[in-house]
Amino acid sequence: METRARILHESGELLREKGMAGFSMRGVAERVGVSATALYRHFEDKDALLATLLEEGFSTFGRYLMRALAGKTPLERLRRAGHAYFDFALEHPRDYALMFMTPCRELGLDSVSEGAKARMDGTFVFLVDRVKECIAAGVFAEQDPRSTALHIWATVHGLASLRLNGQLEDLDERAFRQHVEFTLDRIEASLAPASARRR
Repeated sequence: METRARILHESGELLREKGMAGFSMRGVAERVGVSATALYRHFEDKDALLATLLEEGFSTFGRYLMRALAGKTPLERLRRAGHAYFDFALEHPRDYALMFMTPCRELGLDSVSEGAKARMDGTFVFLVDRVKECIAAGVFAEQDPRSTALHIWATVHGLASLRLNGQLEDLDERAFRQHVEFTLDRIEASLAPASARRR
């Protein structure tokens, strides 16, 4: 593994183990086995390093979301997007925690490139688009797509965060996935047109 890749890997591991409070360039250098000077040849400062981790995380997350487009209907594509969200959170907990569970003021977002910011914003736009097509297909009631997408995001983020923080550690994988299905069912039911809810 080349030095830059090792730096990113060990940075992620250090974040996972110590959190932002225990994250430092010196700590990363020690884990990689290089001098702090060598570290700064690859990254200008801690903010730049965190920004790169953030960019890579959103790039991976975007690939997960794109799987949802294999769905044959708007509702199936939205459902698959929900599953992709949970899959990413459980398979990349370190990246998820950095992206969605770390205060923005700690992330050094000024160091993130415009292209990376567009990727970050694009993951939310992806959800908004899935909501828009569900509304257009009549499976969701007419409502503001962005507000609806924010509601969906907040709901699935809540469940994913509880899992990653250990509050649901008494649930095995199968039981947790049942909660995922229940949550997605409730989201769909709550957004359906009133006529569909009365059936």
